[in-house]
Amino acid sequence: MSFPRRSPADVGLQLWDLVERTGDAGMLREAALAHMSAHQFEIAKVWDRDTMCPLKGRCFLYALGRYFVSTNPDLSVLAVARELGLVHHKAVRLHTSAIEPLLAAKQTTAQLQVVHTALSDIIKATAPLRKAGFSADLAARLKTTK
Repeated sequence: MSFPRRSPADVGLQLWDLVERTGDAGMLREAALAHMSAHQFEIAKVWDRDTMCPLKGRCFLYALGRYFVSTNPDLSVLAVARELGLVHHKAVRLHTSAIEPLLAAKQTTAQLQVVHTALSDIIKATAPLRKAGFSADLAARLKTTK
């Protein structure tokens, strides 16, 4: 299916409205793709998160395999935990593929030390969630039992 070119604001507003109308049920990605291309969908999500969330005081979330416009803190936790899992996996992959293979002498440059520290900090910061399988609920219970 071919969709005409549209501005980020246009597809963003349309996506916001589509998702908002689904309420607590949330919306599958495929439902949006009946109204816009996959690329427009990606642009619309960014526009909604950057523009509509601050404007409307509501969250645009992906959780439980669906998109939501919500102020539900449980959905927010699920969405953030998922995103942090993605950040963790990307940081580990970058460290393994872009830092570790370098010779020890090349790992001592100031620039490499800075990026190595940044990646290490991300990996350490996400450790409690990783240990809990990226379940924020389990991570919180583990933290409070110590």
